[in-house]
Amino acid sequence: MNSVDELTTALTALHIPSTHVTVGVANLIASHKDLRTLLVNRRLPEHGWSDVQIQHVLYTMATLDTNNKRSGSSSSDDSGSSRWCGVGEREGRVYSALVSSRHFGLSHGVGRSGDIAEPQPKALGSTVLAKLTLCLVLDAVRRGSGLHPQTAAKSGILLPLCTGMSMALVLGTLRQLQDNHQTSANAAIKPYRNIVLWSRIDQKSCFKAIQSAGLECVVVPTRLAGDAVVTDLDAFQASLLTYGDRVLAVVTTTSCFAPRVPDQVDAVARLCAEQCVPHVINNAYGLQSSDTSKLLNRACAVGRVDAIVCSTDKNFMVPI
Repeated sequence: MNSVDELTTALTALHIPSTHVTVGVANLIASHKDLRTLLVNRRLPEHGWSDVQIQHVLYTMATLDTNNKRSGSSSSDDSGSSRWCGVGEREGRVYSALVSSRHFGLSHGVGRSGDIAEPQPKALGSTVLAKLTLCLVLDAVRRGSGLHPQTAAKSGILLPLCTGMSMALVLGTLRQLQDNHQTSANAAIKPYRNIVLWSRIDQKSCFKAIQSAGLECVVVPTRLAGDAVVTDLDAFQASLLTYGDRVLAVVTTTSCFAPRVPDQVDAVARLCAEQCVPHVINNAYGLQSSDTSKLLNRACAVGRVDAIVCSTDKNFMVPI
């Protein structure tokens, strides 16, 4: 239907009372208006949507992907088949109808040619969902958690990975950026940056992430302050001086279990700014704490913070 009037006329022609048609069409108009508002504003709606409305949007987006193209829609195609399957490199192909319905007809995934933020040429719907999801997550981080939109939450990237693997990708990116900036003339003079200074926390994920990135982890000890385990800033400063130009990055943590308390990321950020060393903060489930968000904002304001890694699983109860 090209207009609301045409839809209303068609429904009335089925001998349905006009009062009933008016109510139903009004609901449809409201639903379409909500979708337009979401796409234009790219902010979380003030009032949550119903499951039916969410599923309607997901299936609508799925129809924009080529894997859901109707093969019988062209007059030149006499096969009559309602199922179309491409054989190209980037075609979404799902054998099981059960799996397809479980994913609302979406099968292309996100990204292109190794760039997860790149639009998919044959998956407009999947691309829209990926970009819109990032906008909504940033909106939640800014308005919900209170991270500053011009510093801590200025931009972001959404990865279908666990926290540790995301940390490994961040460190790998820092290494690549460092390699790109280091000219061949300086390569013989400057040592290879392969050391990550990690403020000790007795949890394996971040340690494994550093190793997975092919880097060497130097554990910076913490210290006791009363009944709490806190950041040892003197040890950090000593490690920065000891390893010097070999330090690729510093990793701190704000998501901890007692007696370990969040690192003094603001003080560490100052040290990193003074030494020109990248600073990565593991904020796995810290978005739920307003105090932690204030600490992150302060760190970005007074020193250097290159990346903040958060978990959708832990903060939004969304499985990866």
